[in-house]
Amino acid sequence: MSALPFRRQERVNLSTAEVLIVGGDADGLEILVQMFAGFGVHTPRRCASGAEAMTVVGERELNLAVVDSQLADTDGYDFINWLRRCGSPNAWAPTILVTGHTTPSQIFRGRDAGASFVVRKPVPPMIMMQRIVWLLSDPRAFVTSPGYCGPDRRVRSLGPPVGMKGRRHDDLSVEIGAAKTPNLEQDEIDALFQPKAVAR
Repeated sequence: MSALPFRRQERVNLSTAEVLIVGGDADGLEILVQMFAGFGVHTPRRCASGAEAMTVVGERELNLAVVDSQLADTDGYDFINWLRRCGSPNAWAPTILVTGHTTPSQIFRGRDAGASFVVRKPVPPMIMMQRIVWLLSDPRAFVTSPGYCGPDRRVRSLGPPVGMKGRRHDDLSVEIGAAKTPNLEQDEIDALFQPKAVAR
């Protein structure tokens, strides 16, 4: 995994970070680029389309990807799904999906595509920086399976990293406290979706 190039106890310094910013809306893309310039990122890689972003993924190692849900040629969900399975070391890069729609179905879609976080637009700079620091502190393992590639989706059971406040109510996997029951194994989850035999 491409680690973010700073430690949590230090002052945050993103000057050497390789950040990919992908967005189909020119104004929204410029806002994100300027935000990361304000964070000290010298040359954020900006792309308007999934095809452009795929080229960048093949050219350089990334520390972070920020992807809008709407791109010029595809959507951010499909791009993140591709990124997680592309075979590059960048498949493990922390990835934030930015979207104007934070209905539960859209949040779960982003989570299931492999996003590390889903955040709602417009994203205040402080919220974006909190999410970056959270990613640095995030204990979740990376899961690779036939049905899913990305950060462990069981973040609800773990809660926020030590010393971090919970997420906003409409961010991905709102903190709801400790799990009351053990997590299901994958075969138990699969069994829930198997058609049941009907007695005749």
